[in-house]
Amino acid sequence: MAIQDAMKFIRESQKNREFRKEINQCEPNQIFDKMKELGYEFTYEEFEESVNMMHVKCQFEEDANQLMQTDMWFKMLFR
Repeated sequence: MAIQDAMKFIRESQKNREFRKEINQCEPNQIFDKMKELGYEFTYEEFEESVNMMHVKCQFEEDANQLMQTDMWFKMLFR
């Protein structure tokens, strides 16, 4: 279930700019609380696992690039 939440989170963050803005406004220690409030419950490790699973399924380079950009965005939130 958590992996599915992470995948849904990734897809939502890729298509919804306002959603990304809301997450971007959080302090690093508040990100997972905010995501839980928005209905997404997963760990950092589960996020990484979901990215790996989704990356294997990418059929086009553009899709893979977008996924890797989302991965970098998410990791930068914690710096």
